[in-house]
Amino acid sequence: MKDSLPPSTRPDRAKRVTGAVVTTALAASVLVGGAIPTAALAAPQDWTSLNSAFVERDGTTLTLDGVDFRMSGANAYWLGLDENVGGIDYPTYFRIKDALDTASQMGVTAVRSHMMTSTGQNDANPLAIMPSLGSYNDDAFATIDFAIAYAGSLGIRLLLPLTDEWEYYHGGHRDFTAPLGLESADFYTDPAAIAAFDEYIGVILDRTNAITGVRYVDDPTILAWELGNELEGMTVDWIGARVDLIKSLAPAQLVAAGGRFGVSEAALHAPDLDIVDAHYYPPTVDRVASDAASVVAAGKVYVAGEYGSPAATTALLYPLAANPDVTGMFFWSLFPNNDRGGFVPHDDGFTVHYPGETAQSQAEVDAIVGYGAALSGAAPATDLEPALVTAIDRENGINRVAWRGTAGATGYTVQSSTDGTTWTDITAPVSAAASPITDYTSAPGTSYRVLALGGLAGSVSEPVTASGQTSVLVDPLQSFLLTSDRAYVTLAAMPMGAIATGTAGSPAQLTWPVSDLTSAEFLVSDAIGMTVSSSADGNTWVVVATSITTRNGHSVLRADDLVGEHLRLDWANGATVTRATIASAPAGDTAVALPGGFALDTPADGTTGVRSTPTFTWAVADQAAFYRFTLSLNADLSEPLQTQTGITATEFAPGRTLAPGTAHYWSVEAVNGAGATGSTPPLATFTTADLPSEPLVVDDFEGYPTDQALTDAYLPNSGGGAVTSTLVANPGTGSAAASFDYDLAGEGYAGIVRTLETPQDWWGYSGLSFWVDADTGHTLSVQFAASGSFWETDVVLTTDGWQQVEVDFTDFATPPWAGQATLNLSSVTEHAFYLGGSGSGTLLIDDLSTVLADVPTAVDPTPTPVITPALPDAGDPAVSADGGTASTAGTGTAGGLALTGTTGVRPLTLAAIVLLVLGAALRTRRRTV
Repeated sequence: MKDSLPPSTRPDRAKRVTGAVVTTALAASVLVGGAIPTAALAAPQDWTSLNSAFVERDGTTLTLDGVDFRMSGANAYWLGLDENVGGIDYPTYFRIKDALDTASQMGVTAVRSHMMTSTGQNDANPLAIMPSLGSYNDDAFATIDFAIAYAGSLGIRLLLPLTDEWEYYHGGHRDFTAPLGLESADFYTDPAAIAAFDEYIGVILDRTNAITGVRYVDDPTILAWELGNELEGMTVDWIGARVDLIKSLAPAQLVAAGGRFGVSEAALHAPDLDIVDAHYYPPTVDRVASDAASVVAAGKVYVAGEYGSPAATTALLYPLAANPDVTGMFFWSLFPNNDRGGFVPHDDGFTVHYPGETAQSQAEVDAIVGYGAALSGAAPATDLEPALVTAIDRENGINRVAWRGTAGATGYTVQSSTDGTTWTDITAPVSAAASPITDYTSAPGTSYRVLALGGLAGSVSEPVTASGQTSVLVDPLQSFLLTSDRAYVTLAAMPMGAIATGTAGSPAQLTWPVSDLTSAEFLVSDAIGMTVSSSADGNTWVVVATSITTRNGHSVLRADDLVGEHLRLDWANGATVTRATIASAPAGDTAVALPGGFALDTPADGTTGVRSTPTFTWAVADQAAFYRFTLSLNADLSEPLQTQTGITATEFAPGRTLAPGTAHYWSVEAVNGAGATGSTPPLATFTTADLPSEPLVVDDFEGYPTDQALTDAYLPNSGGGAVTSTLVANPGTGSAAASFDYDLAGEGYAGIVRTLETPQDWWGYSGLSFWVDADTGHTLSVQFAASGSFWETDVVLTTDGWQQVEVDFTDFATPPWAGQATLNLSSVTEHAFYLGGSGSGTLLIDDLSTVLADVPTAVDPTPTPVITPALPDAGDPAVSADGGTASTAGTGTAGGLALTGTTGVRPLTLAAIVLLVLGAALRTRRRTV
């Protein structure tokens, strides 16, 4: 469980070096003659486990083959049942594989997962292992079997809780009490509830893995069974009885237990328990070391089974790596590449995607990798598997390329070719989360491939040629995400993920819903007897002619002349299908007209007094593939402050602060494969407001008549320590000040938050000023919420006593849990003070106000060339399709470069722009799963 994040260092991160290249290719049409990626289709079929010996306990340490075994760990709670991809469902084999591959490449040697905490009540969760009390679902073990088998093939060990304190989607201990009419606390005392849980344990441990044929209790991959996640009501006797049960069923495996915060006293004193699992949100070196010492003193093995990943720094992890009392540190939590592109999203503020999506998260990943290397040597460098282009979406003459990433890639380069021989980068290297990207030239017949960067060495896929102006959908058939119907087809688990397999002798069938079908190609083990059909309504089917060729040991079944909205593949020979590539294009004339005319919206032409960086909006242009935005200080748009190409929405928020009291000019062009159409009017102007001339009093504490009034205004953070609020006199001025007595017990922090009755406008100010008297041994953080985003910074007090502090807004950053944002001070809704550390103390605050900004000297922007993608030759672009004026600008020499960033110089800043170095998060936020 977690409720807050700690103060954290903000390490600089060296530029990540990327080496080897992995390539995958897909055409913007049906596959015609390219070879199949050997690595993708010839993945090893060997499930041999690298875990041949059990991890054993030797007093307060773990050993493997007689050598001390310490773990760099990750949490991946969702390996059995997932909630992150559009509803609750089993994760795909690809996502499980990719997560474990990523863990391995990060040097992680053990993974903790909630996949055994899979229970429900009255079939409300039909996908659970136990949908209702005493009723079991064998299908739920498929992903679990795969996760255990694949972890073993990588040499990763597993720590598996058996239930959960919390009522999350995957179930918890209330599923053993509520059906019996009991309260949740009865889980630990009522004989019927205890018997029900013991039965569940027996069912789990008696399972034989359907992939490996090894009983769970005989599999060294399972390092330990944890009695439950963050159980809060355990007693010594209850733990002892469960330990005895598990050890009687699985004598070679270990047993762990732990509570929500720190060390569970019951676990500490349970005689035969092997491992005590403690959780930290946030961890500190001193706290972890102290807890580990107490566990070791009790004769047990210490593991930090969860710690919030934003706390992962070298300052935290390296001293703990050197501490032999700390057997393992497991960060929360790891997520993989998504099946169709990008990463699996999760929004609890503790999500780890390799290699990290911000400077802060990259530093966290680097620290975790360094911790693993310190324990067991550098993580093995591996060859990257090829990425997989999953779709080419052609709209209005422009192609958008999506790809499924590969574990361990630090970035990607997308390339195009019109002859299948000469390949050109259409992007500079992009981040691991960048899919999809737009090809701004998109000539008909273009082929695409994606180069995965990083790893030890790469394998290069054969190029795949393209024809026609079509969209392409690629289904690797490692799941049924894209199919609408199936019969007699199963997903056979393979080390490469999964493979769609027909039932021999039965009429196997797969159906896809795809509009405007034109052709399809299938990679199969045996194409004899297979048929391909298409349908307009999904009821009446027309069998089409097919051709069969052979490529890299696989049969290639191809069907042309498809029509309709549905595609079906039928076979009865038990063959496997490893990929379907489906092309579609609207029938009739496919010529693309120029985008239609459209109007600029906000800020409207002639607007004055703009007090923050606006979000620019405009109307929809018919047949636009994307928009091009320009912002300048000049009416002819020369020397632009910012340009942005490839905008697909009808709004854009520049990540910059604009100079005050200055006229700005902006324009938008709508672009597609035929050319560009300018807006009406061609550009608009607005003027920013002058800087404020007087400070704004945020709170001088003179308006509170009583201590209770102050308490009502400044509410203690419910997840932190206790706070008592009183009014006192400022000794320097004699005016009223606020005194907050706090206790940092429990979570290690305390905070007070004031929500403003009316939002305040802090635009144009440079920072905050306040008088403070605080204990120098505790961390003081200042936080505020502005325009829907949270911002914070730490304040370093070097001496005791009253002192005035000024904090620049440029020192504030978004907390790790809050996500990236642009600082917009026009609407501040709350502010807060937080203390971190241990013990107790008193915080005195007075005269909180904004600081006036210096009036900047006018500076002309440095000229920056406007880089504009070349557009396809589409004839005379002077007039748009509906009579609007089309721009003839934008035919520069940059070819098809994808401008995903901005060009131009930054104007003078008054407050802050996007801050990439993140600070510590102290605002309460529950860790979600």
